[in-house]
Amino acid sequence: MWKMWEAVSHRKLKYKWRHAWKGKPGDDFVAFNGDQQIGRIFQIHEPGLTDKWFWIVMADGGPRLDWPVAGFEETAYIASRRLEMVYENIKSGKQRMVS
Repeated sequence: MWKMWEAVSHRKLKYKWRHAWKGKPGDDFVAFNGDQQIGRIFQIHEPGLTDKWFWIVMADGGPRLDWPVAGFEETAYIASRRLEMVYENIKSGKQRMVS
């Protein structure tokens, strides 16, 4: 469960986003920090899942600091911002406050 201080609706996109499959635009996107891929958001077309946007942060095996590296949101807008927020917190070494 996300805390109020972890809201992402006010965030502007900071990283470069593009379709995951060059020849197949659609509902699958990857994010980059320079040349490094930092994550992906996508939809799965199965009953009960099509209204969710899944996100995955590439954590490189480093310490996660209690941050989840995958989840889902209701929209691509929120999923992309959630991924960037989690990536930045892990990258900066910020421990997640779970209380």
